[in-house]
Amino acid sequence: MKSKDLINYLLFAVSAIVVLPFAAWALLAPYGSGFILCVTMLYYFAFLATLVMLPIMLVRLYWKESRSRALLWLLVLAVYVPCFLLGVNLEHRVWTARCEAFSRRTQPLIAAINDYERQHGVPPESLTALIPDYLPAVPDTGMRACSEFQYFTGKDARQQYAGNPWALQVLPPVFGVGFDVVLYFPKQNYPKQGYGGWLEPVGVWAYVHE
Repeated sequence: MKSKDLINYLLFAVSAIVVLPFAAWALLAPYGSGFILCVTMLYYFAFLATLVMLPIMLVRLYWKESRSRALLWLLVLAVYVPCFLLGVNLEHRVWTARCEAFSRRTQPLIAAINDYERQHGVPPESLTALIPDYLPAVPDTGMRACSEFQYFTGKDARQQYAGNPWALQVLPPVFGVGFDVVLYFPKQNYPKQGYGGWLEPVGVWAYVHE
């Protein structure tokens, strides 16, 4: 391994501490994009590669001709693994903070639906029914990568969403094929498991991890 390559690998390893949390912040920003997931997945794929390379490099230590190269790779792996794990921890903290901020931003929409339900005895048939008496416009989520609310009401909502008369849903950005969702139930009766995964409370919402 050339010294220039070693420096590049080490810089990539250390960059996980900054790139992963920044990507989480940018992904859930008003100007974010699902393309950012491609950047973060590079680090996850690299971590999987380290799991494969570690035993191989340990075995190569037994041969003199490959020992020096193996040691250099082990150095890269020794730097990358803790940097990646720290980056993932920071990424989760940023993700949680951004989701909690999203939960706070949805309070006017939730309040408008509740006000409509109190005055009419039933939830609105659609979010557009809130305009203009309860809201000037249907808000978006404030996250460009998942900007739209999905609204459910009626018999289907009660059957699918734990007896709630209505529910809100947002599809967060995921890499590849995924079924994560973010749910809001007015009764706040979220199960621990369901909807294809396990539920993590995020403010008054619940994030469903597939």
